Amino acid sequence: MGLDIIAVSKLVPVEVPEDIEIWSDEYYDWEAEQDGTVVNISTHDAFPEQAEGLDDGSYLETGEDFGFRAGSYGGYGTWRDWLAQSVMGGILGKTGGATAMWHSSDEGDYSLPFMEIINFSDADGIIGPVASKKLYNDFRRYENDVMDWMDDKYLSQTSISHSSWDDDKDKPLDKGDFEWFQARYNDWKKAFRIASDNGAVIFH
Repeated sequence: MGLDIIAVSKLVPVEVPEDIEIWSDEYYDWEAEQDGTVVNISTHDAFPEQAEGLDDGSYLETGEDFGFRAGSYGGYGTWRDWLAQSVMGGILGKTGGATAMWHSSDEGDYSLPFMEIINFSDADGIIGPVASKKLYNDFRRYENDVMDWMDDKYLSQTSISHSSWDDDKDKPLDKGDFEWFQARYNDWKKAFRIASDNGAVIFH
């Protein structure tokens, strides 16, 4: 079990015939006749802001698509927390990780870099084109700051804090940790670039 990501672009609304139930054999037969892949969008109830720009429903994906494995749920949680720590430490000069950023969102501050992905589900939901464009800009704008912070932790062998939900003890990053973090960073950047073009990043 883990988190898989699909990014799609150029979504065009399409009507599923009323007499066809989604995921039925008839649905797949109907889907095969369409001029593109059918994507079913369902907003996460707890995070409606991230879906801005798309309504729930069915769409034809007529542009670019990209999928990747974000990791196990625990692995993704660690990656996300390291991203948050790099925001707090490498960009803002503060301490804390995802928990600190969640507190900011609880107080109504959504302006921090990467907030739309850090304060989001780790299992399901969609991030629509508006938030995707903002996140893509964040991934581009702050890439050097994030990687410099991670690189400093790696080269200095300074222990990086584990997530509050992680039972592992703090330990220095090794080369594999750094390369894994960087590879996932590039995957997410590509996903949000694609979804910025009237698309979505789909968590499942």
